[in-house]
Amino acid sequence: MNNTFDPFNHFGFLTHRVARLLDIRMQQRLKDLGYDFPSSCLGVLANLWYEDGVTQSHLGYTLDKNKSSINKMLEALVSYELIEKREDPQDKRNKLIYLTEKGKLFQASVEESSKDLRSEFINEYTEEELTTTKKVLKNFYLNLKNKISNDL
Repeated sequence: MNNTFDPFNHFGFLTHRVARLLDIRMQQRLKDLGYDFPSSCLGVLANLWYEDGVTQSHLGYTLDKNKSSINKMLEALVSYELIEKREDPQDKRNKLIYLTEKGKLFQASVEESSKDLRSEFINEYTEEELTTTKKVLKNFYLNLKNKISNDL
């Protein structure tokens, strides 16, 4: 059988594999720092470093995760005292998710690990190549998210 499919020329394959390998490496960095939670939890922290005090449903939407997945991620981060849940003064039924002081300080460790990963894997690319790559991926993500949201 002469199959012309080349997975290394397939956008979905490449983006998934790159993300997965970066995830594996970051998971090891987290363990080295003494944190044994999935690196996907960093998405929650990153959102909170950007905008602290949001609802669980907001995190689920922005991270493209279901309620069960977000619950597990939040439980892990609470257990390491990086976040806390507080009653929403606007709606007592809701909890707002906030960084703890430890969670705020943890940002520096994550940023340092990211810099290490960058120097380990990405330094061979020019700043222009990286800027273009990030721009294309961001636009692709936003367009895809918008299309999927409109289809629901």
